[in-house]
Amino acid sequence: MSKKDRRQNVFYGILALFFSLVLFFIASGSSLQVNISGAVNAYEEEIDAVPIQTIYDTDDFFIQGFETTVNVTLSSRNRVQLNAEKNEETRSFRVVADLSDLDVGTHEVPLEVQNLSSSVTAEIDPTTVTVTIEKKVTKTFTVEPVVSTEDDSSSFAIASMVASPKEVTITTGEQTAADIDRVVAVVDPDDIPNDSGTVSAVIEAWDINKNPLAIVADPDTVDVAITMEAPTKDVELFVTQQGAIPNGISHYIYRMSSISAALTGPQNVLDQTAQVGVPVDISGITTETEQTVQIPAPEGTTIEPTEVTIQITPVAQAENESDEADSETTSNPETSESTGNTSGNLDSDSDQESAAQSTTSEAESTN
Repeated sequence: MSKKDRRQNVFYGILALFFSLVLFFIASGSSLQVNISGAVNAYEEEIDAVPIQTIYDTDDFFIQGFETTVNVTLSSRNRVQLNAEKNEETRSFRVVADLSDLDVGTHEVPLEVQNLSSSVTAEIDPTTVTVTIEKKVTKTFTVEPVVSTEDDSSSFAIASMVASPKEVTITTGEQTAADIDRVVAVVDPDDIPNDSGTVSAVIEAWDINKNPLAIVADPDTVDVAITMEAPTKDVELFVTQQGAIPNGISHYIYRMSSISAALTGPQNVLDQTAQVGVPVDISGITTETEQTVQIPAPEGTTIEPTEVTIQITPVAQAENESDEADSETTSNPETSESTGNTSGNLDSDSDQESAAQSTTSEAESTN
């Protein structure tokens, strides 16, 4: 091989090595972005609500009054490492508030990032938290079930609520325990059944102004058995006359054993109901009769009493009324049937009005 050929081979070898190095840096350095001046642009990620881990003597002290999370901004030149720290499941760093050297009282404590990868930097916002440290106490309290808001659209009312268990253990600070006015099981109104049932309720401790206090409850929820009852309203009873009035009878007088009843049901139904009609069939009744009639309650309601006794006294037509009826029938025989029916309907309407007045007056006198 000539000297010229050897020089060409060396040149091509160097050229191949150069391109190999260029391709290597392009492939392995994709996470680096170099600008014209040679500076490196770092990647940045903002993480919200990173939990603060507190270090203190948990056997003797109880802490409260501080924000439990902070925002952390992470920066790195390594995208893979940055993504690992961003992901809650793979991150290695934690934000710590060290209270181990502090005594009872309120303190401003600096926050520190620990266990962060050396290729990643972090900025915390805020950089400190204010913490109240109290002596730890544990007491037992009776639970009082309450509804979280008075805005209840249910048509039914709560008759009773019973918590199970009836007592819970509360762990808190010494001063906070002194401020506890009542321990409650808070029932969400959306969970209240239309009928009686059991729901789960969260335990809270309230001060005298119903402000929730910082506590740890054991258990933190209880079962609340709720008994529901529908509202009740007194309504008037009146007779609704049914059937055909026999010949010779003008109208009827009714005496009811009760002129009112207690109606129970949804409030919207009660608001629309002032009276309930009691149907009485007077077909064929020509002598004084007594009937026991079921009181028809509106749909979705109940009524007490469920039935009423009605004394029915027929009133005979006067002689001149009979003569007028016979005269009309004789003078117009072709239309006697329809006229008679019309007359009967008019009598029935008049009788109902008269009977309703008689019923009210005589039932009142009976009561």
